[in-house]
Amino acid sequence: MDKRILELREQIDQLDEEIILLLKERMGVSKEVGKLKEKLDIPVEDKGREQEIIDRLTQQAGQNLSEEQLIRIFTAVFKSSKQIQR
Repeated sequence: MDKRILELREQIDQLDEEIILLLKERMGVSKEVGKLKEKLDIPVEDKGREQEIIDRLTQQAGQNLSEEQLIRIFTAVFKSSKQIQR
């Protein structure tokens, strides 16, 4: 395999590790949110909040990440967050 590809793959692997750490941290916070929502008798699903996040993040979409890709990724993140809150 070409050395340049291997080096780029190594960068991707390192980024994947960072993403996993951030997702684990996000899910931990989501779990706490879920406990508080239960205590306060607030529904887990909040479409308004999800839209706020999408609106904020799509402003950061650019050359390497389209708005459509960002929405697909965060839709999956929201789904996982809601699952952990239940």
